[in-house]
Amino acid sequence: MTVTIRHMLAEDIPRVGAVMVAAFNDVFRRHGYPEPFPSSAAGTSIAQGYARLEPNECFAALQDGQIVGSGFLHLRGDTAGIGPITVDPRAQTRGIGRALMQAVIEAGGGCPSLRLVQDAFNVVSFPLYSSLGFEVCGTVASLVGRNIRGDVSEDVEIREWQAEYIEHLAALDTRLTGIGREQDLRFFHAQPPHIAALVQGQLAGYLCFLRTEAGTFFGPAVATQPSVLRALILSAAEREQGKALRMRFPTRHATLLRELLAVGFRVETLQTYMVRGAWQTPDGAELLALFPEAL
Repeated sequence: MTVTIRHMLAEDIPRVGAVMVAAFNDVFRRHGYPEPFPSSAAGTSIAQGYARLEPNECFAALQDGQIVGSGFLHLRGDTAGIGPITVDPRAQTRGIGRALMQAVIEAGGGCPSLRLVQDAFNVVSFPLYSSLGFEVCGTVASLVGRNIRGDVSEDVEIREWQAEYIEHLAALDTRLTGIGREQDLRFFHAQPPHIAALVQGQLAGYLCFLRTEAGTFFGPAVATQPSVLRALILSAAEREQGKALRMRFPTRHATLLRELLAVGFRVETLQTYMVRGAWQTPDGAELLALFPEAL
């Protein structure tokens, strides 16, 4: 059966969302983990968000006229994130995932650094990505917690950031991570809350919130040093009491990871951060974003 990959259309969104939820829930369930999506509406919301944020970087896979998968690219200057890449569980093992990946890679061909996050328990996707030229550049802990409290250093001032902060935060982000994320900061600014950290009156980091049916996701976030990121995370947790909190935390920040575990976060799953092309370990400290994926 022939697979066709094309740009996602507005009328595709409900089916793309349903396939996304079915694919993730299936693979998590088969490996003994809780299903990450509580309803198909969550997948539809993600697809709608990407269609609004970057309409030319959303792809659908069709077989016999039926949508059986989707993939998303997120171009940000000299870096790009890939994901999620999902295939209907009933249509897997037919090469659809590879076809989607090849289409997305081709669309991002001019970008020197393509990145993705792979669930470490998924022994099918890892060899696929490896065969397409992706290499491991780090491990990410998916942390979850509820009713988290901890002391925040008095040396770090936390405040809501306003529109006039965006260019300055984007410049700080690019300096620390190499990612050009101004369009994402504008997206998150339109749906508060979002917080910034100042040290001695100077911007030293930020953290974005993404509120979903499954809880509140923290990220993207960047900070000049781990202590500033700690202040951002704990301040955000204080604002979201009673909700399930989730974040993608690079495990190279080992001391901060231990501190977060000590105040009540736990590791839900481990993920592999993979790159095709240029890679340099970011300065400072950061949380990876769930939206947009792998950035």
